[in-house]
Amino acid sequence: MTSPLTLPAARRLPLALLIPACAAGAAAIAGTAWASALGLSTLALALLGGLLLTQTLPARWREAGAPALSWFKGPVLKTAIVLYGLRIPLTAVADLGPHIVALNAGQVIVSLLLAAWLGRRLGMTRPAALLIGAGNGICGAAAVLAAEPVLRGRDRDTAMAVAAVVIFGTLNMLLLPVLFHQWPTLLGAPGQYAVLAGTTVQEVAQVLVAAQAMSPDLADHALLVKMVRVMMLAPALLALAACCPTQGPAQAHSETTGSSRPRIGVPRFALLFVGALLINGLGLVPDAVAPPLAALDDALLALAMAALGLSTHAGLLRQAGWRPLALGAVLSLTTLSVAALALRAGFH
Repeated sequence: MTSPLTLPAARRLPLALLIPACAAGAAAIAGTAWASALGLSTLALALLGGLLLTQTLPARWREAGAPALSWFKGPVLKTAIVLYGLRIPLTAVADLGPHIVALNAGQVIVSLLLAAWLGRRLGMTRPAALLIGAGNGICGAAAVLAAEPVLRGRDRDTAMAVAAVVIFGTLNMLLLPVLFHQWPTLLGAPGQYAVLAGTTVQEVAQVLVAAQAMSPDLADHALLVKMVRVMMLAPALLALAACCPTQGPAQAHSETTGSSRPRIGVPRFALLFVGALLINGLGLVPDAVAPPLAALDDALLALAMAALGLSTHAGLLRQAGWRPLALGAVLSLTTLSVAALALRAGFH
């Protein structure tokens, strides 16, 4: 079996080569005057470029290149997020405060409870609905995949949940910068948009793109807020395991084979991110090493954004069907509204 860290195979090169091409093109365009005037960063351009390009690609290219895209969206992105922790001052962590933790916890609870209630009324199975709730409330597709063995949904449920989360995460990522530039004081101080992005946008990568498209100064805070949500994955999965026992095909298989329940824990990259914050806070990153590390991190992030864009094809809409999309839309709008109202009310 191929290791997740193995480079893409030669037969997948056509799509794999488009990823660095999109990233390099985005970096070149981001340096132009018009891109700067529009606030388009390298990350946003890489994702949008991949998003537009993938609509024109043959289906066989996308199918053959899926493992390559997964590699860039998985290990490469997680490495970039960990390296990003070396760029954030430890004082920024102290500035978060208990209100951010409470707001994030509220978002996770609202997303899961609403998913269970509304999913039933839409005629969806409980695992299918809760997979979407986990993806919306915690950390996107990664949360869906982590919750799948706990909820024991069907393969189709997982695919539909990932599609719904990616679609509405992309829409959120594009919407928030527009709101920021049109109504910068909508939430009070403009910096509150960083909290809004961190508590509502589904994927870690999408949070970075949205924050940088609003203002590069907001990226650190938005990512820290988002990582608080990521660290809530373990307690959320434990709650799901306790409250939602199921008797599905996967459980029957585990009983006959004697395999144990899936292990539940905080994602390893989230722990490494915390370690990187501590290393930077203790001043252990030499000044001579910091700029090359930052340049490497920027390159890895651009590659991951390009892969994320190339993975988002219009066919996801047909694949998901209307019920998961309706549930995803309501969940996304609800968590966005809850966070915005809380921030306007001074809960930060």
